Amino acid sequence: MKQLHVLLVSLLIAVNANAQRIQVVDTDGLPIAAVCVTNEKGALVGSTDNDGWLDDSKGTKHLYFSHVAFKPVDVNIDTIPSMTVVMQDENFQLSELEVKPKELLYVQTYYRCVYVCDEGPLYFRAGVVDNTYELAKQKISAKTRSVSRGKGIIRFLLSTLVGHYIDKWARIDTTTSYKKILKRVDNGSLFIAEEPSGRRVVSDTISVLGYIDDDMMAGQRTTSFDIWTYDDHIEATNAAAKAARTGKMPKQKKKEYTTNHGYFELYNINENGQSRIDDLVMKQILVSGHFERTDQDYVILLETFTIGRDYIDKKEFKQTRKENEVEMDINELRRLEQVHHIPPLAPNLKAAVDELFKKDLND
Repeated sequence: MKQLHVLLVSLLIAVNANAQRIQVVDTDGLPIAAVCVTNEKGALVGSTDNDGWLDDSKGTKHLYFSHVAFKPVDVNIDTIPSMTVVMQDENFQLSELEVKPKELLYVQTYYRCVYVCDEGPLYFRAGVVDNTYELAKQKISAKTRSVSRGKGIIRFLLSTLVGHYIDKWARIDTTTSYKKILKRVDNGSLFIAEEPSGRRVVSDTISVLGYIDDDMMAGQRTTSFDIWTYDDHIEATNAAAKAARTGKMPKQKKKEYTTNHGYFELYNINENGQSRIDDLVMKQILVSGHFERTDQDYVILLETFTIGRDYIDKKEFKQTRKENEVEMDINELRRLEQVHHIPPLAPNLKAAVDELFKKDLND
């Protein structure tokens, strides 16, 4: 028994020595969820939870922190006071929009998606989406121009299997995640509580799932929400209720992978806290998880920015589409990012993505 106790204590000491926890916060001290953390080579270290915590730095000394709404940060963890990393706002803004009596609202978005694992980026996809919203019918249509690179067969598989989903995620939406949350609050499946800081906390009966922050002076609202965990909680609650009714416990499916999901939106809002569909400034989807079979962690980071918007008619739209028919390559991506002042990727990820393009050219 004494030997077992000594062994357990030794294991706990070893875990605590290696698993260095770091919290990521903004300049107001509020935690930032869904931050992608990588090392100098662009290989994955992990991602932050809803309270901004990176559970384990995996012994990595130099870390890079990436989030669509904040400036990339790279730090040596030996120099971090209180194991806290502060990220500053990116300050990416929309251009002014003049409302015109025309039939279409045109919104152009730029997106980039990087799939990162323990070895570094395996796949990168980026492009431009021409979104049109027909005002009379309240219908959105979209056309995407993109380019992708990846290692080996990964590029073919991901482009074929999930490429169209990535393109779809980069489109504008008629309903913001904020409105979807309020709908679930109305039906009683979600709850909102306000903290002294003014931040609204979104939770279900099991745990905190996200936050809503309104900055009325800047005229902006940010919404972060873990939709997949929410869905898992609903599924578990329904399964427990069914088991109570029938007296039979459902079969536990063996999962090949575990997944977490962070969704972030930043919208411009008016003095009444309202926004139009063209008020999307930026959004991010971060999917992180662990493959049981290969014992590998992974992150899919998708960032979207609104880079243009206007009221146009169908003739003008055809001309715009014609002018946009340019070949998508790494040079066009860099040009778009420079012209529209799109925040760059963290330097380590940018360098690793550039290598994917170079490797493809050499092959």
